[in-house]
Amino acid sequence: MIGLCDCVTDDRRREIKEHGSFAFPVACYVNRTGSVPVPWHWHDELEVVVVEKGSVLIQIGSVRQEVAEGNGCFINAGVLHAVEKSSDDEMEERSIVFHPRLVGGSMDSVFWQKYVLPVVSDRSLPGIYLDAAVSWQKEMLSYIRTAWEVCAMEKDDYEIAARNALSRCLSLLHRQQTGQKGGQTEKALRQNERIKTMLKFVQDHFDEAITVRQIAESVSVSESECMRCFRNTIGVTPIAYLKSYRLQCASELLKNTDFPVSDIGGRCGFFEMSYFSRAFREVYGVTPSRYRANAQRD
Repeated sequence: MIGLCDCVTDDRRREIKEHGSFAFPVACYVNRTGSVPVPWHWHDELEVVVVEKGSVLIQIGSVRQEVAEGNGCFINAGVLHAVEKSSDDEMEERSIVFHPRLVGGSMDSVFWQKYVLPVVSDRSLPGIYLDAAVSWQKEMLSYIRTAWEVCAMEKDDYEIAARNALSRCLSLLHRQQTGQKGGQTEKALRQNERIKTMLKFVQDHFDEAITVRQIAESVSVSESECMRCFRNTIGVTPIAYLKSYRLQCASELLKNTDFPVSDIGGRCGFFEMSYFSRAFREVYGVTPSRYRANAQRD
């Protein structure tokens, strides 16, 4: 019932992994020091997170925050998010990804209409960082822990207990959002959609010598607007993201294929071996060859 957070996405960074089953659409994941970063992605499901050890950097849409032990977050459906290490210290993050129908039932039910729909349709609510010092957020964190633990143990009637705890989470969110004006502007919403399209362009062409101008043209904006969109939404420049994505792809090829290291560099857009090796070592702490050897030993 518990898995590692291995993020598999389509060409728009939408996660394509099935979370749970159609009958019980919920899955629990654990993220530890060695399994971060988790790259940019989004999914149709809701996600709740609690950090049980250390701290981690979680970015939801355009907001990036360090989440310390005992705190967590809620991530709404369809919202881009990513996870990074905040330090080299030990950390453990637990997350639950679940489809809204788990707690809402059919779309004509009172549960869907009153509690689920107002949350998932609120475009001003990309997510919420949960602080245990805030009373209602502390309560929500306790429900997240309960749901995660009962799913992990899978004792009798655990499905009912998990559904009940996650329903309580939605009830708290609904209660807090009622009558409150969300903070996400129309500009931020447009940026979110533009970023999805530009990330798709990068993924489609990462092995080519692409430029900021080409990335900008994929959504018909200027280079300066493209730069602002990347910085405001995911906190880095387009070229920095391109380099990061190329390195992620290279790491996967090193682990899962027998291609020569020099060939992998070229396949991932690094046309100078010395630059590929240097850039890879800056991120992963070892050369590409050593990384492959370590992966094969594990």
